[in-house]
Amino acid sequence: MNRILVTGGAGYIGSAAVKSLIEKGYKVIVVDNLSKGLKRLVHKKAKFYKADLTNKKALEKAFENKIDAVIHFAAYKAVGESMRNAAKYSGNITGTINLLDMMVKHNVKKIIFSSSAAVYGIPKVQAASEDTPTNPINYYGFTKIECERIIEWYSKIYGIKFVSLRYFNVAGDGGLNYIDPSAENIIPIIMEVMTGKRDKLTIFGADYKTRDGTCIRDYIDVEDLVRAHILALNAGDNEIINLGTSNGVTVKELVDAAIDVTGCAFKYVFGERRAGDPPALIASNKKAKKTLKWHPKKTVKDMILSTYNVYTNCLLRQK
Repeated sequence: MNRILVTGGAGYIGSAAVKSLIEKGYKVIVVDNLSKGLKRLVHKKAKFYKADLTNKKALEKAFENKIDAVIHFAAYKAVGESMRNAAKYSGNITGTINLLDMMVKHNVKKIIFSSSAAVYGIPKVQAASEDTPTNPINYYGFTKIECERIIEWYSKIYGIKFVSLRYFNVAGDGGLNYIDPSAENIIPIIMEVMTGKRDKLTIFGADYKTRDGTCIRDYIDVEDLVRAHILALNAGDNEIINLGTSNGVTVKELVDAAIDVTGCAFKYVFGERRAGDPPALIASNKKAKKTLKWHPKKTVKDMILSTYNVYTNCLLRQK
């Protein structure tokens, strides 16, 4: 298994995966529509195709290469936006079907799918395992569980092997020197406040039934995440696996950690709850440890510091 197609390979997580794959000796073909991805992030040794997965004709050009497996990152992923613009997010499903159809046509038999903890909605357990019932409370989460189910059907009908990786909140830089062009996740937003691009951070909700009233999340470093995807290429077939640290951090604790690590105080305020946000979402990662022989190595403070260094270095270059 040497030639890997990576969809969304110009994005934050995808480009980190491409970099790691090439460093390990894989040949990589990248497909990205550059709606959010950045061409400069694509490794120079990767073969790049600008294409949207909803355009089968454009996608087919990438499959003219002999491909051994697919790692499928490409998707719209903003929870709030998915609740306002469902039509756009339906493209996550259409694009996945088109990708699978191309795999069938070109006899590609393995896919690693980038799923999400959003499939669980509001779990009734402290840490969600792969057996926890799926009940998404936002349309983004629905598109992910729907794609998982479609992939399972293509596996039954066409013999495609899959590993669906349900991951939690991804953070850290991973050696990309990445500045998010339209930050929607909390750590990049904090960085924008620290560096003056925003005047404050709004914490959505302070009245949840958590230890300090703010949402609890499980943060996983992008390097740890990428390592799991590469392990999944060669370990296990037809698996659904959570990727997280199993450590829950509240939004307020994350803010305090950012101030502690950087020594940079910043303004934050509490706002109303955001539609589609569960109070707590933590991974059980027992299956990842057992099936992939994978363990997370990075802490939340590691993730904050690697991101902060990139943003401050960028500011210094601009001066």
